[in-house]
Amino acid sequence: MIYGLYLSAQGAETQALRQAVLANNLANAQTTAFKPDIPVFRAHFPFDVEHQQPSEPPPTIDDQTGGVSLEATVTDFAQGPLQVTQRPLDVAILGRGFLQVGSPGGPLLTRNGQLAIDPSGQITTPEGYLVHDPSGQPIAVPEGYTQIDIAQDGTVSALDAGGVREIFGRIGLFEPTDIRQMTKEGNSFYRPLEGVQPAVTGQLRQGVLEQSNADPVHGMVELIETSRAFEMNMNLVKYQDEMLGQLIQSVPRR
Repeated sequence: MIYGLYLSAQGAETQALRQAVLANNLANAQTTAFKPDIPVFRAHFPFDVEHQQPSEPPPTIDDQTGGVSLEATVTDFAQGPLQVTQRPLDVAILGRGFLQVGSPGGPLLTRNGQLAIDPSGQITTPEGYLVHDPSGQPIAVPEGYTQIDIAQDGTVSALDAGGVREIFGRIGLFEPTDIRQMTKEGNSFYRPLEGVQPAVTGQLRQGVLEQSNADPVHGMVELIETSRAFEMNMNLVKYQDEMLGQLIQSVPRR
């Protein structure tokens, strides 16, 4: 009886964790370049089997379960759909790679190419973080230049007052040494924990933004399933608690 209580409580906790992850994915379904998280769960053997208890296991031990627990949360970095904006400072990354930007806490990576130019002419993110070139330095377009062009390899150029196009740098594309070793910092930013290296296969497309690859319809269905599974486990906890209470009350007192 107690074992069943533990399993039901563990199931409710697992579904609550899954619900939190799915709700966050659904809330960011319209966030530019957002990458959803996928909770990964681990099924356990029964306690006596997993911990090799010396007690004699029941004959039905193979038909029992040891419950499940959250093993990890991984991020789905698949390419998201593209939205044409026609803004010259919007860029989408096709293939692998991230933009690197400088933040007060150190370099961050992002696939959100919604860029801007600050008063000093430097290319930044909406948060004011400077976008880096392949060497990790910022890129600036002096005042007075127009018709900014960003080529597929990241080369940034613009026209001067005389109509002559000049090159001012190249937006770098990077990727982490280990994509599993990154932490989310919010607003589609990631902090690499083991360094970065140049991305050799990615390309930039001007006037386009990458959208979130979270499917809101599929996410809503999963959220409903998780909510029902959580409710079912909580009901099992309640029923088993009531049965245990009736069993204790039926024991004769001396």
